[in-house]
Amino acid sequence: MVNLIKGTWMEQDDEELKSRWIKGKDLLYEYNNHSLADADEINRLKKELFKSVGDNVTVTPPFFCDFGSNTSIGEGTFINVGCVFLDTCELTIGKYCLIGPGVHIYCANHPSNIEERIIPRDDSLNTKDYPYINNNGRFNEDIEYTFTEFSEPVKIGDRSWIGGQSIILPGVTIGENVVIGAGSVVTHDIPSDTIAFGSPARVVRENKISDY
Repeated sequence: MVNLIKGTWMEQDDEELKSRWIKGKDLLYEYNNHSLADADEINRLKKELFKSVGDNVTVTPPFFCDFGSNTSIGEGTFINVGCVFLDTCELTIGKYCLIGPGVHIYCANHPSNIEERIIPRDDSLNTKDYPYINNNGRFNEDIEYTFTEFSEPVKIGDRSWIGGQSIILPGVTIGENVVIGAGSVVTHDIPSDTIAFGSPARVVRENKISDY
């Protein structure tokens, strides 16, 4: 299993996913605790951590991700301090992008329905016979439960700038040459050559190269 396929629910205690998650976290620990002055080792760790990474990419520590192995970063991109990538499936960042400090990008999602989000750990059981909430409206403590999760890919086009502290939600595609204002929450696709900001982020005007 390469990732949590779009629209497919997985139990969070899946052993293969755990193994890949641990590998990513070990590489991440090395990266965040290694001197940036050692360029050769930093480049080696980036190539091992990410699915693909172009030349002249800067990822400023501390940096956090779920797997790393689902993230592709194009050449010349700069990722500022304190970013969080929940790359439970494909996360693609284009060439010459600017990712501001504290940007969060989420591929991971959970069902809204509580009986789909929290299920019996024993998969021979089902939530109809063993509901999360019993007939008295209280938590059912008779059995152990686990969480389900599904993922939707996120893509950021070439030469886009994501302002600091912005949040990009699962399934979003941001086009090329886009500016996302600081502190925005991006809940839907943003077309190329535009400026957008707000919560939820909305396009406020076009931003074509010919305008400058």
